[in-house]
Amino acid sequence: MTATTAPAVLADGGLSQGEADLSCSYAAVRTLRRLGRTPAEPAGIARFLRSRRNSDGGYTWQRGLPSDGWATYCCTRALRDLGEEIDEPARVAEWVSGTGTVEGGFAMSAGRPPDVWATWCATKTLVEVTGTAAPEPARHAGWLAALQGPDGGLAWQPGSNLSDARACYYGVRAWRAVTTAPLPWRTGPLVSWLCEQQTVEGGFRFAPGSAVCLWATFRAVLTLRVLGAQPPDPAGALAWIGDRRLPGGGYERWPGYGRSDIWACFSAVGALTALGYDLPAAEADAIAEAVARCRLAGSGYTYRSPEAAGDSLATAAGLLTSARSGTPAPGLVRWLQDAQPPAEDGVGYMPGQTAEVRCTQWAFEALRASGHRLDERRLRRWIARLQNPDGGFAHWLGRASDLGSTTAAVELADRLTGGRPTTILDGARAVAFVTLCRDGGLVDPASAGTAAASAAAQAARVLHLLGARPAAANLHAGLACYARATGGYAATALGLPDLATTYQVVRTDQCLGRDSDRACVARFLLRVELGDGHYAWSPRSPAVAGPLADCLGALLRAWLTDPAALLPPLNL
Repeated sequence: MTATTAPAVLADGGLSQGEADLSCSYAAVRTLRRLGRTPAEPAGIARFLRSRRNSDGGYTWQRGLPSDGWATYCCTRALRDLGEEIDEPARVAEWVSGTGTVEGGFAMSAGRPPDVWATWCATKTLVEVTGTAAPEPARHAGWLAALQGPDGGLAWQPGSNLSDARACYYGVRAWRAVTTAPLPWRTGPLVSWLCEQQTVEGGFRFAPGSAVCLWATFRAVLTLRVLGAQPPDPAGALAWIGDRRLPGGGYERWPGYGRSDIWACFSAVGALTALGYDLPAAEADAIAEAVARCRLAGSGYTYRSPEAAGDSLATAAGLLTSARSGTPAPGLVRWLQDAQPPAEDGVGYMPGQTAEVRCTQWAFEALRASGHRLDERRLRRWIARLQNPDGGFAHWLGRASDLGSTTAAVELADRLTGGRPTTILDGARAVAFVTLCRDGGLVDPASAGTAAASAAAQAARVLHLLGARPAAANLHAGLACYARATGGYAATALGLPDLATTYQVVRTDQCLGRDSDRACVARFLLRVELGDGHYAWSPRSPAVAGPLADCLGALLRAWLTDPAALLPPLNL
């Protein structure tokens, strides 16, 4: 067994990948700007933001991943707020414009379905950041109008009846970013629906049945202001927000949560401003100090203070590695179980964030491997809500479907139901979405047009688990062309082998009950093993890649040692 150097456990009991977070950096810079404050080391923040720029003009969440509309807006807007110039703004505008869709609205990347969040990102980037011509309102009016449901609220996509305060915010703000023309919705019912989300406590919820929270309160009160309306109880909203303030100047997202974070501070400042509250200098200073504590030296920001900002992927990877070696890790177990808070049925990247399907899958598998569980009743309910009208699944609630998220959701449903995933999801519609990806040449809509072995492997697993066995077998047969004589599997037909793709292929072999090329995998692992339990993503970059690579490498090594070992279903 390979010796492993255990990563350092943080003050919050979790593990971290040790990098700044893009969305947190955006939220921090925007919050400080609203407070009239300047971040320390702005050059380091700008350097971090620019490191996410891709050659196509867009920006990405992590180096090596495709460009994304939300990431592009976060980076470019934050750079503008720092007083920095945007590199090649015309290319940024060209990339963003290319995410427009024939049905109207924008997608998070070219080739994906449109959603209202992506439409807001695109319009704000084009109008506020690049200064290019605003999108033609008439082109998108019909699509935006179709977001309104019978209850008066707006949904994330046409065809969905799940109205949400965030969708209302993004829709109204997207329209107002490009025109002062009359809104394309029935304004009275929209205002009424938003007002109905204010609770007797004073705060707002995202939708009926969800928990009252600071994020929802910010989105709702600002949307009402743009609509020329007020909450039913403005004083109650102000008081409720004030009650969320914690010692040290930060804010909590939910009543009784007791922990401050970047996005709660962002939401509090935005909501107070929208309600016309003039923050006293002492309060503004305290919030700015709380935000400053979340900065990584020489880089951007994370969700909380770096010494207490564990993330679910790194923590799950550490727990999976501990379970494989038979080492108890009760602290990691508690951290992951606490990452499923009462108001979120899934697990977020960091506690208190919106639940993400890939993070939930990693947490689920790590806890199961160590003999523990999440609240699986809530997980079943959450998976069902994540399915979009097109049959696919979103990375998190509100985003458009992509193949990786659909794979994680279907695999989770399969594990939660003991092999009967269609008891909690619509299998026929999920198969239709994956078939659409397959018929497009196995181009994952989330991969910006890049045909990949991982996409083929994921599609094969989804089709197999949902009963489309012949189609799954045909896809699986094509994976052999991605094998390399030097070992491992490459993401593309002419690419170099990498650890993530190799794991996906072997996992697909197991799912479909096929034999794997063990010698091919063994040759590859010898080229990426770095000692002390560490692995590189690729032989081309022989550097320690972090806890996720260490976990996948260790699981593949254990499988080579024990042919009966089953790889857990994990997706990145």
